[in-house]
Amino acid sequence: MSRPRRFDEQLLLDHAQEAFWVNGYDRTTIEVVAAASGVGNGSIYAAYGSKLGLFLAVFARYCAGRVELVDSVVSAHHGDFESAVAHYLDEIVADCTSHADRRGCLMLNSLAELGARFPEVVTIGRSTLTAMEQVVAKRVVQAVDEGEMALTAPEVEPLSAHIVLVSQGLISLSRIGVSADELRGIASTSSRMSALLHTHAA
Repeated sequence: MSRPRRFDEQLLLDHAQEAFWVNGYDRTTIEVVAAASGVGNGSIYAAYGSKLGLFLAVFARYCAGRVELVDSVVSAHHGDFESAVAHYLDEIVADCTSHADRRGCLMLNSLAELGARFPEVVTIGRSTLTAMEQVVAKRVVQAVDEGEMALTAPEVEPLSAHIVLVSQGLISLSRIGVSADELRGIASTSSRMSALLHTHAA
């Protein structure tokens, strides 16, 4: 039986996430996380085995949180499909511009930095994007069922993937300093494009 951890794991992961997000994987050490969190090096190694083990715990938790964000924004919105997409993209813009340092998305940053080295990062990233697309797809199917859009079943998945792709593109543009106004303009145009798929009853 494993011994219970004598520290607040979520608080440790919060500190580790901040370090990995701001500094990147290579420039973050266990010592940096230990100093920030107050948890000893030995306790961190005992719990996670290595810096990679700690990072993967942080990364998986962060990615799960991103899926929860998409689900809460898309599923909870009451309105037509176009406004649901607009709301989703607006929330993404608000989220990615909330950090003064424009740090981007830990998932996208880590895929770029670590994807070629650690297949686990790619696996988690891919499953996260798939989960986001599935959340959006449920809303697309709802719009089709309600007669709001004319789509065949094979078209649902590509549209859902496109909407998620736009959201990730907005985050990437934010990372390189594109203004919030420009990002909102792109988001608005993308959401209006969904109107082209609407049906108009006579």
